[in-house]
Amino acid sequence: MGRVYRQQRVEGVTLPAIIRNGSYFWHDMAVYEDGTVSIWEKIDLEEIPQKLAVKKLMFDVPNGGELSVFELCSLKIVSAEWKYTEQSYYEHIVDTVRSINPEMANIYKTTQREKAKWKEYHVVFSAQPTPYKLGARFGYELLKGNNAHIFLRKDGKLLLTEIYCYKDGTFSIDGMGEEFLEFSEIERLFKEKTLTTKPREDESISLGDLGTVIAEVSRVVSAKNKLAELSNKSLRVQGKPDAHENAINAYHAYLVEPTDFYKEHLREAYEAVPEHERMYLGDMDTRDGDFRRILYTNEKREV
Repeated sequence: MGRVYRQQRVEGVTLPAIIRNGSYFWHDMAVYEDGTVSIWEKIDLEEIPQKLAVKKLMFDVPNGGELSVFELCSLKIVSAEWKYTEQSYYEHIVDTVRSINPEMANIYKTTQREKAKWKEYHVVFSAQPTPYKLGARFGYELLKGNNAHIFLRKDGKLLLTEIYCYKDGTFSIDGMGEEFLEFSEIERLFKEKTLTTKPREDESISLGDLGTVIAEVSRVVSAKNKLAELSNKSLRVQGKPDAHENAINAYHAYLVEPTDFYKEHLREAYEAVPEHERMYLGDMDTRDGDFRRILYTNEKREV
């Protein structure tokens, strides 16, 4: 018998969640129509109670706890009103699956055989979601997207939510309905403070389904850097060169020919990368260290 495999696309929706991994992390949790759930790893519905019991998956943060919102800010919880218990949050997830799969058909369950197999081969699966918008209805075309965390002011309330960019160059904001926007409109919403990266002092923050909090805000990404990040994400999902690619190309050009001309070109390209994303220009150990060495010191490179 020959060995074969197939790939399958499974659609879903996202729910707000919190992952505890030493600290607390805001998580846009993907819940799929087959009952698979993404919590930095792929789990099924039957595994959720155990993840809640050990507090890997959470729906609240204790007062004084710090909730990290990736590439946006950190929220130290001062006071909060939380909505769920372990049981009701689990039921909320199950109800969400039922809302997109009313028959609860073909619900996935990880078998012990699968677990043993992947443990033997040191394989860990994630169910990382790919945002999309529906393109041409003929052929059911899905336009791939990307996302980022953002605060949205609407009807006098501040909501921690997601902004999405798509392959066709448009954007949407979770909380603003099925409205697709151009980048110029995103810039306008920032200028009007409808979109923001920082709550006002003592401003109540809605965490969507989870509840509301008052928090001390730190490590805030500026609106300027967030707009640059969104522009780059949009270019990347469209398959166009972005600031990261330009900076890496300029870095390689300088290494080949380390002249003042290429150094200045590298400086311009490096400084065009949003400050909070410059660390991703290298690997996990070096980060952007060699860029900074070249541009801002007289140190020689160790080979």
